[in-house]
Amino acid sequence: MKAILFSVATLLSMFMATAYAADDTDALITLDKQWGESGVKGETTVAGKLLSEKVISVTSGGVRGKAGELADMKPQPAGTRYEPTDYKVTFINTDTAIMTHGTKGADAHYSLHVWSRKGGTWQIIATSTTLMASVK
Repeated sequence: MKAILFSVATLLSMFMATAYAADDTDALITLDKQWGESGVKGETTVAGKLLSEKVISVTSGGVRGKAGELADMKPQPAGTRYEPTDYKVTFINTDTAIMTHGTKGADAHYSLHVWSRKGGTWQIIATSTTLMASVK
């Protein structure tokens, strides 16, 4: 009887964790899209809230922190759209997730973000961007 109860409790825990992660996956994708769209507009308020004070950002231009990331946010030409693709989110635990995705367009790139939740708020603690090779 104890083995059955233990098995049922284990299965319930697994299902609850899966459902919880699925809800946070959608929330993180929504936050990433808000960040990307604000970047196209050159509007730093959203990024300022989403980037941790201690964020580490790696790009082809080097390694920088939050100030450097925000300083690079410039408005893009009219009609530029943020078009993310192929999101994948992997939870390390309930408060840490690794996200990858690509983007389409003139500045097409791959991104990797590490998200951390503190006090109920998700923030990016590490991010890396790699430009896509042009197809010939």
